[in-house]
Amino acid sequence: MQIHIALCDDETACHDTIKKLLADYRQKTSSASFTLSCFSSGKDLLDYIDERAAFDIYILDIIMPDINGIQLGSALRERNDSGLIIYLTSSPDFALESYNTDALHYLLKPVRNSQFFQCIDKTISRLDHRSMEDTIPIKTPGSTCIAAIHNILYAERINRHIRYYLSDNTVIDSVTFNDTFQNAVSRLAACPGFLIVGSSFVVNLHYVTEVTRSEMLLKGNHLVPVPRRSYETVKTAWADFWLWKGDTHVI
Repeated sequence: MQIHIALCDDETACHDTIKKLLADYRQKTSSASFTLSCFSSGKDLLDYIDERAAFDIYILDIIMPDINGIQLGSALRERNDSGLIIYLTSSPDFALESYNTDALHYLLKPVRNSQFFQCIDKTISRLDHRSMEDTIPIKTPGSTCIAAIHNILYAERINRHIRYYLSDNTVIDSVTFNDTFQNAVSRLAACPGFLIVGSSFVVNLHYVTEVTRSEMLLKGNHLVPVPRRSYETVKTAWADFWLWKGDTHVI
């Protein structure tokens, strides 16, 4: 299970602390892996979300100079962001306010390993219960398959069918479709991190390891051709996915 976490704290020392805590947690359990994107201000985080995609978990400092953590949590909820919020602060004075943003946890600095691990355990459990919401139905000639969106590497048009390639090497062929490819994969293409490439592919950028002028290389040695006229757009979208503001770490 890949979990995307955003940390927003104006103290860079806190960034290092959370990275270490997550790395320690990762060593303790193999049930999940993490990407951590670090932000130093609430504005940077909101700009990122507005331009790109939301996160599964938000770890927010409360006392920050531009937008405090409570205001930031409210702004997330105003965007209909259902990401789980964990507050970190040196003051207990905001505990009551934190519940107005439907925060999952409120931890006082300095955070002890045991407290943090219990918090992440609970958070992962909550995400597991949500996981069925993050799926799409794929109608096949014999049945309907339910595929977890985060497990889809890419989908390809094969004549009048759509073939879905999953991270566990499963391949699913849909029934025939009579609409345009863009409309047929519109639900998948609307998911954060997915990009329509050319007229026959929609790709999960999370699995892309390299983009050349002629193709995209995905984990598992999958290749997706890149039309020459689309190279700059595809390259920029992939770079933005990983690099646009915030420092992303895979843990």
